[in-house]
Amino acid sequence: METQSILDAFQKKVQENPSATAVLDGKKRLTWTELSRLADTIAAKLQEGCRRVGIIMDHSVEMIAAILAVLKRGAAYVPSEPSFPRERIRFMMRDAGVDAVITQEKYSGLTCEILAILVEKGHSIDENAPLFAEIGKADDLAYILYTSGTTGKPKGVAVTNGNVLHYVRAFQKEFHTDRQDTMLQYSVCSFDIFVEEVFGALLSGAVLAIPSKEDKADTKSLMNFVARNQVTIISGFPYLLQELNE
Repeated sequence: METQSILDAFQKKVQENPSATAVLDGKKRLTWTELSRLADTIAAKLQEGCRRVGIIMDHSVEMIAAILAVLKRGAAYVPSEPSFPRERIRFMMRDAGVDAVITQEKYSGLTCEILAILVEKGHSIDENAPLFAEIGKADDLAYILYTSGTTGKPKGVAVTNGNVLHYVRAFQKEFHTDRQDTMLQYSVCSFDIFVEEVFGALLSGAVLAIPSKEDKADTKSLMNFVARNQVTIISGFPYLLQELNE
């Protein structure tokens, strides 16, 4: 993977297998080309020169496209689960200095005075949207992930494109992930495992499978989702594996 940025590596996968499935959730599945074009559609909504963009969304194909849209703009994304306490979300967005937040209408009240870019489930692809190809450099910021912090105040950890690519290389070397695989996207967006799931899959050419909240809440439903979508890789916490074993 001789690339300088996440987007560079992603676009190579789009070119290699444009019509294969790249990502799916309980409602929708997108090919590599469609995922890239949906990301372009969302990227067109972001103002030129934005540096950091918050993402507060339900997990879906649109959320993955929103992450890629931010990278296509050469910016860094700052993710938060909508279920986090409102003050925690607002602190994170202010502390990170985000220029805008990609979210859904039902969560727009969480963004405070920050510009909200609404992207709902089922968001259509604008075929007239410009193509964005901000390749960037390895030391460009990719995202800021907030931990709980030892003091109880969230602390932002800045991660570069190069950091992510090094991790993906190590992941591929260990697990030999390729386009024959399907990765389960189970983790919340505030954990490193989310990055492993999303970029470990997409930058390896694998399919990313995103279960609904309802499927995640019930182990039997989750296993049905795993079987139905032929998931081959699950990267999760021991408690999840224990539940699956039982």
